[in-house]
Amino acid sequence: MTKRILVPGSVGKLEKFKMEVAEDMGLGDIESKNAYMGDVPSGVVNKIKNSGNVGGEMVRRMVEAAEKNMVDNK
Repeated sequence: MTKRILVPGSVGKLEKFKMEVAEDMGLGDIESKNAYMGDVPSGVVNKIKNSGNVGGEMVRRMVEAAEKNMVDNK
């Protein structure tokens, strides 16, 4: 599967949105998944393991915004 950019001006904004969502989920302070983590609390490690949920959360928020936009523009 190749990534196709549908809206060229959105690339930087989507990256920013991804970082905002990760921060909201408490994942923003982790720099690398491959770093030594012996001194990191297990609760933080579990969040990192679940960081794949960031994409799902992004989609949920985008769908919510689209639905709100449809209702507001009736």
